[in-house]
Amino acid sequence: MAPIETRDKERKPVESSAEFSLSESNEKTVKLNLPPSELVKSSLLDISVTGCGLDSPYLIPPGVILDIKINPAPFATEVGTEKKDPMKITGSVRSCVMKTQGHYRLGVMFTKIEDADKNLIEQFIATKERRAAPRWPMQ
Repeated sequence: MAPIETRDKERKPVESSAEFSLSESNEKTVKLNLPPSELVKSSLLDISVTGCGLDSPYLIPPGVILDIKINPAPFATEVGTEKKDPMKITGSVRSCVMKTQGHYRLGVMFTKIEDADKNLIEQFIATKERRAAPRWPMQ
């Protein structure tokens, strides 16, 4: 049986680098093999204005809050703007699925994102959309 789609917005594939660390807002009960202040290098797999997929070398359970930095270059290049500072986003892990040994796909829902970063992501997604007509919500 296929998993139920729980995403609010459609995600688009993207090739970009990202880094994440455990947010200071995590409860002390979260026990991971990851030091709280360590930045973990990751690949950004897909993105929407409400969340993203990250490739993680660590198993991180749902509910853990992450501070994420995303390289904006692929987004800025695609939409024809310039942005050098990384996108700084806070997100909650919603799913963690092992893909291969040492690689976990984290599904992250954004809980805090700057308006400028959200607009850049929206513009990026608009350039990837091939439809002329808007999508119908499936609710």
